Amino acid sequence: MFRVTIVGRPNVGKSTLFNRIIEKKKAIVYQTPGTTRDRNDYEVFWKDKSFIITDTAGWSSNIFTFSKEMSSQLNIAIEKSNMLLFVVDGKVGVHSVDFKVAQQARVSKRKTILVVNKIDSQAEEIKGYEFYELGFDNIVFISANHGRGINDLLDQICNNIKYNRKTKKAKEILKIVLVGKPNVGKSSFVNAVAKEERIIVHNTPGTTRDSINTCVKVNDKEYLVIDTAGLHRGSKIDNDIMYLSTLSVGYAIDDGDVAILIVDALEGIGETEIKIARLLLKKNKPIIFAINKWDLVEKREDAAKYFKNQIKERIKFMNWANIIFISAKTGQRLERVFLEAECVFRQYSKELSQEEFNKSIRNIITKKSYTSKGKILKIKEYAQVASKPPVFVFSVNDVKLVHFSYKRFVENCLRVEFGFQGTPLVLKFRKYYKRKIE
Repeated sequence: MFRVTIVGRPNVGKSTLFNRIIEKKKAIVYQTPGTTRDRNDYEVFWKDKSFIITDTAGWSSNIFTFSKEMSSQLNIAIEKSNMLLFVVDGKVGVHSVDFKVAQQARVSKRKTILVVNKIDSQAEEIKGYEFYELGFDNIVFISANHGRGINDLLDQICNNIKYNRKTKKAKEILKIVLVGKPNVGKSSFVNAVAKEERIIVHNTPGTTRDSINTCVKVNDKEYLVIDTAGLHRGSKIDNDIMYLSTLSVGYAIDDGDVAILIVDALEGIGETEIKIARLLLKKNKPIIFAINKWDLVEKREDAAKYFKNQIKERIKFMNWANIIFISAKTGQRLERVFLEAECVFRQYSKELSQEEFNKSIRNIITKKSYTSKGKILKIKEYAQVASKPPVFVFSVNDVKLVHFSYKRFVENCLRVEFGFQGTPLVLKFRKYYKRKIE
């Protein structure tokens, strides 16, 4: 796959350009230098071509806590790329750091397009001519914020790609999103399965800010793993970047096919895990609980039983989710997480035939009738109307008779009959109206 890496000094609009090209609010955009720390990949389709675009940290002097790690991520991204988009600030003009970036781009021997950003009109392009002194002939004037010149830039990128994506069979890749509070080992999980230092790992809470996409191969199959920023309780969201990180997690959950809620084995299930589980349930996402750092507690007697009881008691609304005890540090059971994710996604996508669904509902009705205030709840019609998640609609004689306990009973019966491990079920009850025969 053709790879394009965005480089440049901090705050020139690299992440804004990344978001504009992929047409998603994927990377956090903020005026504080050093907001982007890890390299972030996304596959782009333009006309008859496709390529991987990578956002990177700003190229600058060592003024940040993670400058060494950020520099390493940047160097790896350039090494793996076929082309560089060297972004500069058209409002500010040529900066001393721009010359250093230009030199590094030439040393890399990668084909480079100089992208002069923040040029909002054709008249402003005159100001951008000073950037020719950086020594690049291929210059594009754009406004990433307003979308000006983006199509021309994409055309230039694709002119350098020889193959046509229409000749390649599109592959469905399972997208697995990792969620959890800070410092539970999400980034370590990604690095372990990617078999490289793909994401900066540090004991400082909030090290990961963006939701980071990483393509990995496990059990001879490709997956997209989405690492997310650690989620806090609402009362702890005390600055703008933390707030934007939280929004980024929400977008990542929406994009993901299966969610892995990672829990610290040394800390157990807390209020934050309960909050995250409720968020996943609200978004109707299939889920797996992964208890990380298991290598530190597995020798304790009844440790597994303790965690299962904790989840059963504190997150009882997800008693259908499976639990896997893992160690990102040692690699323990990481491959099993992907096998389980495949299984859960199949359950999430399951569609019952009307015949087997009819048989199941008849058994449910026979097994237990529900009566309230002398009235009997009668299910007149029923059908599965969707999957991902499975949605079931029941037409009843009186919706007011439908108690949450009966809903739970019907859901439990469906799970016993058909599985649906790891996936939420949506049960809708509506008033039955007899159709008139004309």
